Amino acid sequence: MKRVYAVSKYGKPYEQYCRELYPERAEEIFHKAEEYYKDLVENDMPDLGENMMAANMLDWFTIVSFYEASDHKLDGEALLTIKHRAMDKMKFLGKFVNGNKSKWPYKLFEKTYKNFIKMQKEHQEKGEWMDSWKVEINPDHRAEGFCFHLVGCPIAKHAKEHGYGELLPYLCKTDHYLAEVMHARLIRTQTEALGGTYCDYWYVGDESPVLKEYQDLKLI
Repeated sequence: MKRVYAVSKYGKPYEQYCRELYPERAEEIFHKAEEYYKDLVENDMPDLGENMMAANMLDWFTIVSFYEASDHKLDGEALLTIKHRAMDKMKFLGKFVNGNKSKWPYKLFEKTYKNFIKMQKEHQEKGEWMDSWKVEINPDHRAEGFCFHLVGCPIAKHAKEHGYGELLPYLCKTDHYLAEVMHARLIRTQTEALGGTYCDYWYVGDESPVLKEYQDLKLI
């Protein structure tokens, strides 16, 4: 049975993990998660439109839904395990993408975000997508890799308003996993989840000399 949260990339991994840990309660949890998810989408969905960034909110609603449906047993640590397993299945990408040698992934990311910014501007001129993230490309003027900032995180806003702040740091940490698959590293000094004014992203190859400067930086 395909449930409504299946649109999220977290839907299937959460179900698989749930079946392993709580086989006798799995179907009950799936049903409850679906009801929570429907309620969140209907009542809490910000004005984000339909785009790659809005999909992040649906992922967040899936995480919250399973958290509630499992009586908080599928918590932040479970999220990290689930995400790590998903990334293990994508390790094959490392054969084709190397953040130390390939520049095209960074250029692709930049092009993708520029397209989003263009669409966002067009929609916001019509009063749409008004709650979406603001994307700033390379505000720190980095010469290496790919750098951008996200400002005004609707996920952080929702979490803090509804008492899910304890899940936020775990969600932010998952950003590091995809980078590792591509032989890259994410350098991050602040997130809105932890009280920052924005979330900064700087992706560089995992052999980059700049990593020495940030070797004591905590993964957030």
